[in-house]
Amino acid sequence: MHERSLIRSLLRQVEKIAAEHPASRVVAVRVRVGEFSGVEPELLELAYKDLVEETPIRGAALQMERVPLEAECRQCGHHFRIEHYNFQCTRCGSLWLRLQNGEELVIDSVTFEECEP
Repeated sequence: MHERSLIRSLLRQVEKIAAEHPASRVVAVRVRVGEFSGVEPELLELAYKDLVEETPIRGAALQMERVPLEAECRQCGHHFRIEHYNFQCTRCGSLWLRLQNGEELVIDSVTFEECEP
């Protein structure tokens, strides 16, 4: 399950961000998970719940935004969502596409709460 290694990497990144805000604690981590990223959101969430408790940001919630697979046709410029992995322009039928969204797995934001002195 490569989701565990992805979460380990994500947690390291969030810990670095949290170190820049020593008077605060992380309460939520928001990630964007592309439909074509090769990541199973359910497995990602399970790995997060398991591994976050071993870190300084334990207790922080994971919020996931699922990003649909979208493309732009290089032939006619049409922007569309790719359905059922049909990589063909829905307007002109071209196969000459540029993927716009749906491949990413990125940290979108980290939410902090000030710690009481």
